[in-house]
Amino acid sequence: MADRTASRVLLVYPRFGADSFWNYQAACQVVGARYSAAPLGLITVAALLPRDWPVRLIDRNVDELRDADLDWADLVMTGGMLPQQRDTLRIVSQAHARGRPVVVGGPDVTASPSRYAQADFQVVGEAEEVMAEFLRAWSSGARRGRFVARDFPDITRSPVPRFELLNLRRYMHVGVQHSRGCPFHCEFCNVVELNGHVPRLKTAEQMLAELDALHALGYRGHVDFVDDKFIGDRPRLKAFRPPLIAWM
Repeated sequence: MADRTASRVLLVYPRFGADSFWNYQAACQVVGARYSAAPLGLITVAALLPRDWPVRLIDRNVDELRDADLDWADLVMTGGMLPQQRDTLRIVSQAHARGRPVVVGGPDVTASPSRYAQADFQVVGEAEEVMAEFLRAWSSGARRGRFVARDFPDITRSPVPRFELLNLRRYMHVGVQHSRGCPFHCEFCNVVELNGHVPRLKTAEQMLAELDALHALGYRGHVDFVDDKFIGDRPRLKAFRPPLIAWM
């Protein structure tokens, strides 16, 4: 790559396993959608990248990843949940076959980083905490590395996700995230290990800016609040209701 000041980044969202809880294929067919949920995590990562970097998104639940897509990129970013692990590893191999370095991140990488040893870079933890460190390393010429979040980030500094990268008509709903973390510790759930016991909330202004961004793109469909525990901080949730009602 001749110019390290502006890299072409290809974001690839892995395909969920056919028997995954997340597929909802029958429901998608009823409403004419290709897939249930849009990849909120990756479009948030996209918003953390420099605005002058060319960015493309391939969601393998609704599109195919072609060699031409990989050939365009200087860097591939991917990752997701456990039901996406097999396809994430396939994406890493496909990118390497085209000579492209790969960054992996997301909850499954954070929970099981050893499964992703073949990736060039690992981001362990929430991206807001480590993206600046990764970008400095990449722009300085690093081509391998592991970047570990030291704490749970203050998400009041999280940017508006880049919803414009999505083909919104292909999804049953689009997610927004008001908070991360959960005050409970259920034995079947690893949310508290990934995102902590203390709910961290965005401001009302942030949330309305995200809804405004979707509205400006012409989206009038279902919006899903995808919090770990939407009522985890009830007093602050109640304070959010009046501005949300007024916006509606």
